[in-house]
Amino acid sequence: MKLKVLGTQSPYNTEGHNCPGFFIQDGNNRILLDCGSGSHSLLSYPCDLENLSVFISHLHRDHYNDIFNLQYSSFVFHNQKRLQRPIDIYLPSTPSDIVNDITGESNSYANYYNINDESRLKVGNIEISFCKMDHPVETYAIRLDNGERSIVYSSDTSFSAKDRLIDFSREADLLICESSLLTEYGFPEINSHLTAKQAGIIAKQANVKGLALTHFWPEEDIHKYVDEAKSVFINVVALKEGQVIDVPTVDRLER
Repeated sequence: MKLKVLGTQSPYNTEGHNCPGFFIQDGNNRILLDCGSGSHSLLSYPCDLENLSVFISHLHRDHYNDIFNLQYSSFVFHNQKRLQRPIDIYLPSTPSDIVNDITGESNSYANYYNINDESRLKVGNIEISFCKMDHPVETYAIRLDNGERSIVYSSDTSFSAKDRLIDFSREADLLICESSLLTEYGFPEINSHLTAKQAGIIAKQANVKGLALTHFWPEEDIHKYVDEAKSVFINVVALKEGQVIDVPTVDRLER
């Protein structure tokens, strides 16, 4: 599996930085984890729409805004006979008004499916599972396993869900983990997001090979996130747009 980083920033995108989006390719199968503002600009059209499954972890705009760009692109390329198969879009069942807005889009060439804590799916050789996180809206961490390598995406979560996320991430090759907050600002331990240190704690206790930090505040120095996470877990990288990670090399992330 190869991971291409499309977006790492929240709650808004700025020049050169997009809101969360992570593109995984395994053979001819393509998976997109979230599609925040601006993230679609780093995809290649129409080839990246072929055999594409989109998983939206939760329905906060910084994680799904670009779904409408993907829907319209699929519609256009299908009309041009350049896209033969609908894209598959998986999303939580709430908030219902947002779900209806997405699934009711007429200019789209897509299938729609709801996910929940018990969903178990397969895309090509990749088995996909979900774990409910603690966040103001229905939110899921997502795990991808192809029999040889594994990626876990935390999505947004409170540290109150740490035990679930640790169990869900155990022995993964790569944990893509949100690290929105820094301890230097005195945030309470239980918040709607994680600190970089908390991301490091989860990675260490889950015994993952590599920790990839994301969900950065736009004005913050990302080196602070790395330094804080490294205080408890050494193999850490701060993701950046356009970066490509070959998952078998994650034991050397820090280099």
